[in-house]
Amino acid sequence: MNKISTGSVFLNSLLNGGYDNDIITTIYGPSGSGKTNFCILAAIKVTESGKKVLFIDTEGGIAVERIRQLSHNYEDVMSRIIFFNPMTFSEQRDVFETLRDAVNEHIGMIVVDSISMLYRLELGKSEEVYEVNSSLGQQIACLVEIARRQKIPVLITNQVYADFKNKDQVKMAGGDLLKYGSKCLIELQRFSNCRGWVLRKHRSLPEGKEVKFRIVEKGIEEVE
Repeated sequence: MNKISTGSVFLNSLLNGGYDNDIITTIYGPSGSGKTNFCILAAIKVTESGKKVLFIDTEGGIAVERIRQLSHNYEDVMSRIIFFNPMTFSEQRDVFETLRDAVNEHIGMIVVDSISMLYRLELGKSEEVYEVNSSLGQQIACLVEIARRQKIPVLITNQVYADFKNKDQVKMAGGDLLKYGSKCLIELQRFSNCRGWVLRKHRSLPEGKEVKFRIVEKGIEEVE
């Protein structure tokens, strides 16, 4: 099975070559844990292979300067990343409705950073909770279908909130919708002097693999 490079040698090793190319991989963790960095690193690798990346940025402004730091050929990389910037959950839904037609043989990856920000804002102001959850479910189902049919990886980031029953744990926004739609779940953690990466779910690798890392100018580095 072909894999897509994570952009990091030690992460590729942990994932037996990289991200699987026909599933959703969800990277979740607290703010500032490095989720967007992982998306950018993988996206750059895809563009370097000659493919394009569909990048749905719901968080308001992709870190263009970070892409410049991480890429060897900034203009070439940027020319192969197609950005979508929905401002509301309704606009996010509209973007997803165009995705099937946007994907062709030139597309090598889809990134959604993050799947849940606009969803949570919509939940906070809408009385139609069932409709909002249903829409999110349809968006995830769309991504699952595209990944399987087109054999391309889908990389999603997700926010977390505290688990009040288990103070040491966090829960993903969107709950079971994201959990069941994703064949690979990676949790990122924040510590005082580094960050943590934990494999929570994978269809062919043991759960619980973990590593400590730091975010540096040229990407990420393992903490020995």
